[in-house]
Amino acid sequence: MKKTFVFIASFCFVVLFAQTAANLTEFKENIETQKVEAKDALKPYRYDGSKVTYFNFKTYKQTKEVEVYLFNQTDYRFSFNGKSLPNDITVQIYDEDATITSRILLKEFTGVMGKNVVVETTELQKAYDTKKPNGGRLKRVFVSYAIPGVPGAENKTPTMKERGAMVLVMGYKM
Repeated sequence: MKKTFVFIASFCFVVLFAQTAANLTEFKENIETQKVEAKDALKPYRYDGSKVTYFNFKTYKQTKEVEVYLFNQTDYRFSFNGKSLPNDITVQIYDEDATITSRILLKEFTGVMGKNVVVETTELQKAYDTKKPNGGRLKRVFVSYAIPGVPGAENKTPTMKERGAMVLVMGYKM
């Protein structure tokens, strides 16, 4: 009887682990597909790179930030793909990182869940020039993802329904 119980418990553990691994593999494969979609949205700009930000929704708010360098007075296009988001987040683009209290919000948008959103640096530069005259040209921007708290989320052992990712693909004008 004891051996049967141990066997059944072991079998259940193996099945659960295999299911989780399969879900994680599917999640990462979807991210690769979304990178391709975001890259297609860059045209006619030339692909420069990508940054995938992974996170788990928790019961409390979180913020993740990505720094993007802008080189040689080149115009850039950013493509944000939110098709791996089970809940919506807020995307904010700043001129400085989160440690600078006087940083300037250049662009903010929500409703990215399930969509692809495109932003160009010409738009960001106009907002910067309006808010900080004689500020010069933007040399980098900071993309901040404000991740809201989700009631009932598993903080210690998140489920696949609480896992999310934001795909950012960058391109420059030729």
